[in-house]
Amino acid sequence: MPLTTSEDPRWAAPPRPAGRTLDRAGIVATALEVADAEGLEAVSMPRLARELGSAPMSLYRHVPGKDALVDLVLESALGEPPDLTGCPVRLGLEIWATALRDVLDEHPWVVALMAGPRQAGPAECGWAEALLAHVVGAGHPLGTAVEVLHLVHGYVRGAAALAGDRLPTVADLERSGRADRLPVLTRLLGGAVARGAGGGEPLFESGLRRVLDAAL
Repeated sequence: MPLTTSEDPRWAAPPRPAGRTLDRAGIVATALEVADAEGLEAVSMPRLARELGSAPMSLYRHVPGKDALVDLVLESALGEPPDLTGCPVRLGLEIWATALRDVLDEHPWVVALMAGPRQAGPAECGWAEALLAHVVGAGHPLGTAVEVLHLVHGYVRGAAALAGDRLPTVADLERSGRADRLPVLTRLLGGAVARGAGGGEPLFESGLRRVLDAAL
């Protein structure tokens, strides 16, 4: 059963620990470590109970269930957005995009969660607010700021999804007999395209520049 906004633990003040080491912050921190090391699918209440040396049911005093736990772990992974105060509009967008890229590089399991059908929590809203306020503060209409948010957020998420081991390797394509049928992708995976078209910028920065050229 979906939680109502008033029941959503992401928006509630953390309860005071009842004189024990087991509390919400410790549970979330442990879940984050497991997710980063083994993927989000490895996070479960029994697994966390073993890691924390507690009975599984004791965790439910602090976190209502797996879905709520995943939301809280995502909040912890995202953290606070960068402070864009005083930045020119384009520089601020570059800082914002790079900071989000760094989060997704550190916590690759976040990519799929952010693309899924779920209600945004305080951290996600904070990141959105930072970009929207930055663009509006530079004199652009709110509608333009929303378009920029969609473009930049989508670009960063897409770049993260294509990075690292979330794509097959050249060896995978060769073993499957598909390398000849996918020559351009094979070149990309082989490291032939590490920089943008001009050759002077890393691929992420080059692509971001194109996105921002189109956005503003």
